[in-house]
Amino acid sequence: MPSPGTPQRVLPLPPALLGFAVLLLALTALSFAAGRLAGPVAPGMHRTVPASGDTAPRPGMPGMAGMGGGGTGGAETGR
Repeated sequence: MPSPGTPQRVLPLPPALLGFAVLLLALTALSFAAGRLAGPVAPGMHRTVPASGDTAPRPGMPGMAGMGGGGTGGAETGR
């Protein structure tokens, strides 16, 4: 029991916030460990390096051939 002139100790953080932070850290560490054990998702996939002299970005989205620009872009026209 503190004496009448002694100020009470105040926690810098609420206990619920501290518990949430500890739980979040533990789940993050567990998730990281599980990912390390599982290994890479696509082992054959590597970063692609452009050929020498071919550093200009190409317009459009790669792999979207045949997606013509005509039409309404998928929006309904109220006809």
